[in-house]
Amino acid sequence: MRHTKLMLAFLAFLALGSASCAKLQARDNLNKGVRAFRDAKYEAAISYFQEAMKLDPGLTYAELYLATAYAQQFIPGASSEQNQKMADMAIQTFDRVLNREPDNPFAVAGLASIYYNTNQFQKSREFHLRNTAIDPQNAVAHYSVGSVNWVIVADKITPPSPEERTQLIEEGLQHLDTALTINPDYDDAMSYKNLLIWQKAELAATEEEKATLIAEADEWFNKALDTRKRNQEKKQSPGGISLE
Repeated sequence: MRHTKLMLAFLAFLALGSASCAKLQARDNLNKGVRAFRDAKYEAAISYFQEAMKLDPGLTYAELYLATAYAQQFIPGASSEQNQKMADMAIQTFDRVLNREPDNPFAVAGLASIYYNTNQFQKSREFHLRNTAIDPQNAVAHYSVGSVNWVIVADKITPPSPEERTQLIEEGLQHLDTALTINPDYDDAMSYKNLLIWQKAELAATEEEKATLIAEADEWFNKALDTRKRNQEKKQSPGGISLE
C-alpha cells in the first residue's frame, strides 16, 4: 500500500514537472513568435504561436498574436483564395478567444478591424460599439464608431434608408463627442465630425437648417486643421512641448 502511494506521488510529480516544462516551452515559442512578428516575418510567427498554443492551450496572448498575424497578411481589395483564407483564419481565431473571454478588448478590436478591412462595415460597427461598452474611456473606440458610421452613411452603392442614415449620423456624432471629451486634441475625431455633419446637412428639412449645418461642419473642418497642426508641432518639438 505504501509503495502504491509513493508511486502515485512520483507520477503526480512527473506530470507536474512535464506540465511546467510545457508551459516554459510555450512561453519560449511565444517570445520567438513576437520577435518574428515585430520583424514582419508573419509565417514564422504563425508557426511559433501555433506551437505555443499546442504546448499551452490557455495561453491567450499566443492566440491573440496568431489572429493578428493572420490579419496582417490580409491585403484589403486583393482577391485570392489565400488572401480570403487569412481573413477567415483571423476571424476564427479572434472568435475562439471571445468564446472563452467575451470581454477581451483585444479580440473585440481585432474583429472590428478585420471586418472593416473586408468591407463588412455593419459587423465592424457592432464590434466597435462593443468595445466602447467594455472600455468606456477608450477614445479610439468611440472615434472608430464615428468613422465607420460615416463609411456606412456615405455608401452610394447600397445606401441606408433616410431613417437609418439619421440614426447612424446621430450615433456617430455622440461617440465622436465622447472621444473629444476624453481627448480634446483628437484631430481625426474632429475631421469625422465635420464629415458626419455634412451628411446631416444633406438630410436637412429646410435650406436654412442646411446652411446652419454646413457652417458648423466648416467650423469643425478648420478646428481639425488647426489642432492637427498643433499636434504635429508638439511631436516635432523637443520633449513633445509646443514651440509656440
